[in-house]
Amino acid sequence: MSLNQLLLRCFILLCCSLHPLYSHAQQRAPLQVTNQNPLVRIFGLPAAESAKILESGQETSHISLDWASNFTFEARPDEQIYIDGESAQIDIRWRYGFDLWEFGVDVNYSRYSGGFLDSTIENWHDWFNLPNGGRETALRNQVRYEYSRDAIQHLSISTGHSGFGDTRLTAAYQIKTESRFDMALRGGVKIPTGESDTLLGSGGTDLNIAYLLGDDFSLSKYRASYILSAGMLYTEAGDVLASNREKVVFYSNASFIKDIAERWQLKLQLDGHSKFYKSNLPQLGEALQFSIGGSYTINQDLKIDFAFAEDIITDSSSDINFHLSLYNYF
Repeated sequence: MSLNQLLLRCFILLCCSLHPLYSHAQQRAPLQVTNQNPLVRIFGLPAAESAKILESGQETSHISLDWASNFTFEARPDEQIYIDGESAQIDIRWRYGFDLWEFGVDVNYSRYSGGFLDSTIENWHDWFNLPNGGRETALRNQVRYEYSRDAIQHLSISTGHSGFGDTRLTAAYQIKTESRFDMALRGGVKIPTGESDTLLGSGGTDLNIAYLLGDDFSLSKYRASYILSAGMLYTEAGDVLASNREKVVFYSNASFIKDIAERWQLKLQLDGHSKFYKSNLPQLGEALQFSIGGSYTINQDLKIDFAFAEDIITDSSSDINFHLSLYNYF
């Protein structure tokens, strides 16, 4: 089955589940973007979520597409890396509220290819007089993921491929408080169901826990709110560059959301994390990316998010990532 066919089937399945009779839709939620660096996206790094968990008996389903372009290389005496290619990842998420708890499952399907964005990105950089980082010297629309350390090659992928990735089981707890803030704990476990030799999974089990704080009150006169989160991810060494792994990774998110019209919202977001690997290469180092986008409410139960993300710490995340999400609350 092709990626387009899978996306179409998932879209039809989601639309068929709509219930227009009532809605408990969360008014403001962060962009669910993550680092699409192929050597990072295989781990259980969670996307940002709301600090207000679902009410008891409420469900939500969510399908998203992240289309990212990656190009970076670096050669040092002890380490060499080359990352060139495009990736498309479809995430399907389901959440269910029960008392003060929320449970869910995430599955994903990914495709690695040479893509078609190379010339567009080069023209964009030329237009704004920005550096291409050597992109213009490489073959157009190729797949090339390589890593060597101490003259030993640990990773070499040169052909496009696709398949299902690792699966996440999630849980959240709403912290009761008398303050004006929404507070929650969110965690999960990532199960190694994807093939690690093709970067569809890491080959290991990951655990994460995070504290979230949401504030709809302080900026209410501006029809805006913010959500902050900070967490820790424990990862097994797995099969991908296992000898170079940092087993504990810290991550954080900061989201600003503003209503700009009856159905429209503006969303700005920062997502960052510490190193996943013991390496001095920026491609394997700590990351920080900035996303700008928005949300459009189609009806009382259905909304769509759209955004693009750029790397602030150069080479640590994708050159650019286009994000599209469809939410259904019922």
